[in-house]
Amino acid sequence: MRPFPLKQVRLGWHDAGTYNKNIEEWPLRGGANGNLRFEIELKQTLSAQSSFSGLVNALKLLQPIKDKYSGVTYADLFQFASATAMEEAGGPKFPMKYGRVDVSEPEQCPEEGRLPGK
Repeated sequence: MRPFPLKQVRLGWHDAGTYNKNIEEWPLRGGANGNLRFEIELKQTLSAQSSFSGLVNALKLLQPIKDKYSGVTYADLFQFASATAMEEAGGPKFPMKYGRVDVSEPEQCPEEGRLPGK
């Protein structure tokens, strides 16, 4: 897998990986909600696993697309980029559904420690 697709896959995983099915209220339940664009969430993710420092570069690569298509949420963009990267790397084509809602401020990010451990 080439480095660029791998970064996009990681971006999608880290944005969605905080989902907790036992929490009903959004955004507290986490999941794919565009939270990785906030510095506090990136710092938590990067401090937990330094090998994911490529997330910052992945975000920088996607920002011009977000700027051009402002109606697309970060959450949808991150998941689309992840699914596309997997397909481009020879993986399966994932059926996509759109309409995810972004958290609007850093205070809505899930608490630290929600990603599954190694």
